[in-house]
Amino acid sequence: MEPMQICNKNGTKSPGFCTGDPLNWGMMAESLKGSHLDGVKRMVDEYRKSEVFLGGETLTIAQVTAIANSGTNGVRVELSERALPAVKASSDWVMESMKNGTDSYGITTGFGATSHRRTKDGGALQKELIRFLNAGIFGHGTESCHTLSNSAARAAMLVRVNTLLQGYSGIRFEILEAITKLLNHHVTPCLPLRGTITSSGDLVPLSYIAGLLTGRPNSKAVGPNGEALDPTQAFSLAGIDGGFFELQPKEGLALVNGTAVGSAMASLVLFETNILTVLSEILSAIFAEVMQGKPEFTDHLTHKLKHHPGQIEAAAIMEHILDGSSYVKAAQKLHEIDPLQKPKQDRYALRTSPQWLGPQIEVIRAATKMIEREINSVNDNPLIDVSRSKALHGGNFQGTPIGVSMDNTRLAIASIGKLMFAQFSELVNDYYNNGLPSNLSASRDPSLDYGFKGAEIAMASYCSELQFLANPVTNHVQSAEQHNQDVNSLGLISARKTAEAVDILKLMSSTFIIALCQAIDLRHLEENLKNVVKNTVCLAAKRVLMVGSNGELHPSRFCERDLLKIVDREHVFAYIDDPCSATYPLMQKLRQVFVDHALLNGEREKNSSTSIFQKIGAFEEELKTLLPKDVENARIEFENGNPAIPNQIKECRSYPIYKFVREELGTGLLTGEKVRSSGEDCDKVFSAMCEGKLIDPILDCLKEWNGAPLPLH
Repeated sequence: MEPMQICNKNGTKSPGFCTGDPLNWGMMAESLKGSHLDGVKRMVDEYRKSEVFLGGETLTIAQVTAIANSGTNGVRVELSERALPAVKASSDWVMESMKNGTDSYGITTGFGATSHRRTKDGGALQKELIRFLNAGIFGHGTESCHTLSNSAARAAMLVRVNTLLQGYSGIRFEILEAITKLLNHHVTPCLPLRGTITSSGDLVPLSYIAGLLTGRPNSKAVGPNGEALDPTQAFSLAGIDGGFFELQPKEGLALVNGTAVGSAMASLVLFETNILTVLSEILSAIFAEVMQGKPEFTDHLTHKLKHHPGQIEAAAIMEHILDGSSYVKAAQKLHEIDPLQKPKQDRYALRTSPQWLGPQIEVIRAATKMIEREINSVNDNPLIDVSRSKALHGGNFQGTPIGVSMDNTRLAIASIGKLMFAQFSELVNDYYNNGLPSNLSASRDPSLDYGFKGAEIAMASYCSELQFLANPVTNHVQSAEQHNQDVNSLGLISARKTAEAVDILKLMSSTFIIALCQAIDLRHLEENLKNVVKNTVCLAAKRVLMVGSNGELHPSRFCERDLLKIVDREHVFAYIDDPCSATYPLMQKLRQVFVDHALLNGEREKNSSTSIFQKIGAFEEELKTLLPKDVENARIEFENGNPAIPNQIKECRSYPIYKFVREELGTGLLTGEKVRSSGEDCDKVFSAMCEGKLIDPILDCLKEWNGAPLPLH
């Protein structure tokens, strides 16, 4: 994130504002330049760096996530020494103002609705602030844990230090160094999960960071190996010398009166959301591949005429993946052979996926930039303006950007999940999926294989919960603290609910990925089985139809071409479990070919040596002798990894995801003949997703994309 610029009256520049863009709209527009994918790539690069250099102005959600997730040998935080003078100046100003008898909120006054009270004991006031804000419930020793995750607590510590480094908060630099040591030594205070409305900041959870720093006996921390620590042990492990801090005037308020917990959680949420959004674009393209979709839905002109950049980018990404795809080429050939085999237009879950995902991309990008502004903001009260020698009483602690951006993000996540569910529902339904078996079952006997039926029920469950979570949090505001905090943002609550939504979208994405890989393998099996059927029908035709009983050429030989057309057009999985069954469509339609030719055979049908009709029995018997064995042999070769025709997916840009799921995670084609369930494979993908292992395969799918749609031809 680029630092903002302040243009001072004397013409010098310092970080913050610029008279050329006094309202910051230009800065916001500038931050949205380039593609969403480029932004995601930058996030990933920042996430993987070994150090976060903290100066108060350029913190990104990727850096917050990196610190939150870093292990014992992970990313370190380094404070900018350039921030020291401003931090010291604001701290000195507070102490000087106390000596001079200046009356300032939270320094000489009580808090909130009781700020009419006065005191000269500024240190004791800060101590009391931390005590009364320690109102959280943890539920230790119960099944229900109400402790904020360590990753979110670490993220909150980082964000709070970033704010305090800017020198408007009246706190000693030594306290910021102590928090940094806790981070770098992986000592994490325990914060309550609930109890904040993110209005006067995240008062209650942040007070537990202050409690650890001041050595409150109820404070607890977690060490790098998950061990429980009291404050003394925490300070020792982090290498913090000099004992616990005795807070000076304003310092307690500086620690607790900010939006760090809500914006930190929002940062973690948005890092994952941005990656999942790119994944949803790729999965929509893979869905089009396995569904034998018509790729014109990605044509650039369609989307350019709609004007929305998110839609244009989503379509261009899908177009890139589908361009040159073996599946698309095969589908185009199929549509040419039999244009009536499927509807002229694909259903909405496929055809309008760019229009559906585009607005979600724009919402998520806007939310990302809003949260990045928030984590680089000064959001406590009062603000110490040393240059004008005054304490400014305002309301930057109001976390509305967090609540609003998280509500919007959660609605976008729910929309992505809804599209995914619609696509999954089409994929497993043999009425819609263009020849794939019902439930994507792959066994020889479909009556003993119900494939993804359980997974479809689970997807309905996930989607229902996700749609419920799409409801806004921010319209449930309650007036708090004796009606002083009569409007409040509910930022952390909304961020927590959005984190739940992200988790559910990962469950849906994991299930959908396994289903798509199953469909890819079924298309591969279909291609091999169709090839066998075609070869066997061709062989049977040559043996039975070529010549008559006396060795002469027989008129039934002309049936062969039409018989092969039937094989080309008929969905393999509609008959392959019993290919010679008279009740299945293959044999019925092959027989119809003979009937049609016999009707055209005229008078020759009366002669047994030239009758086409009389060849039906011999042809069917030959087929019954050959086809079941040939099909079984083809299945065995397929299962042994020796198919006659290789898997088309290897020639597609979507291959990196398939390769990762199949080869690195060790998943495979699911059948009722095996013990492994769909949930076991979905679990592998979900775990890999949570560990960030799917990021590289996602980006590998798009490594050749130049960031633009294909030229119009």
